Parts: sequence; C-alpha cells; structure tokens
Amino acid sequence: MNDNELFPDAAVKPKAAPVAGVALTALAAILLVGLSTFAGPCASHPDGTAPVCTWAARAVMGAGAILSIISIIRIFETDEGERRGLSLSAALIGALIAATPGWVIALCDDAAMSCNTTMHPFVTAVGVAVFLVGAVDLTRRLLRVFRHSGSDGISEEH
Repeated sequence: MNDNELFPDAAVKPKAAPVAGVALTALAAILLVGLSTFAGPCASHPDGTAPVCTWAARAVMGAGAILSIISIIRIFETDEGERRGLSLSAALIGALIAATPGWVIALCDDAAMSCNTTMHPFVTAVGVAVFLVGAVDLTRRLLRVFRHSGSDGISEEH
C-alpha cells in the first residue's frame, strides 16, 4: 500500500511535518549540551583514570548524536512510511538513552556522586521524553493508516 492509496485526494506528496522532528532535535540538543556542561559524569580520579560513569556518558552522547541525525532527517521527510520508521527509531533510541546510565552501564558506587545525583535523573528524563515524542508520533501515524484502510487494518479490494 502506498501513500496515494492512503491519501487519494492528495495529488502530490504530502508536505514535511516538522513538529516531531523539531521536538526531537531540541531534545537531542538539550541532551548533548547538558551532558557537556552541567549534567556530565564525575571528574577524573586523582590518579588520572576515568570513573565508570564516563563510559555511560559517552554511550549516551553517541546515542544522542544518532538521535540528532534521525531528528533532522525527520524534519524534512515527506514519505509517510519513512516518517513512521524514523519515529520508531527515535522512540527506541529514547528508551536506550533512558536505560543506559545505571542499567546498561553502571555508575559510581557513591550515591552522592554527581553522576547519580545529576546525570542519571537528567538522562533518564530526556530519554523518556524522546521515547514519548517518538511513540506518540508513531501511534498517531499508525492510527491514521488503520483509519484509512478499514477497521481490521486490511484494505478492501475494489
């Protein structure tokens, strides 16, 4: 099923729908700037070695960089199937971002360390927000497909 079957009155490709892409781009920027400034990992140990939370921050920054690329593409994408795929990708990356510090990669043992008091809640909140934006946009778009294709999700032959 192509977009012309879903939207028969649209003679041309649909315009870009940038709202979700802009929101995801803003969240990616907040994540990357926050981790680089106020919500970063703990300082290096006195012997110069990096604490374990540094690796969690680096992994989250890598996922944030991928999210920023996906979200910028999402702003300009006009194909409905691609929009759904990018929204799904963003939702999954948001879940990964939220799960990375403390679950996927351990943080420092001391609960008073900045990675536990600032970085973990910040990254979790931004990751959940990214997940919600992607999931809501995907759900909205899937509901539109099912609404146009019939009640059982299978289009009828004419």
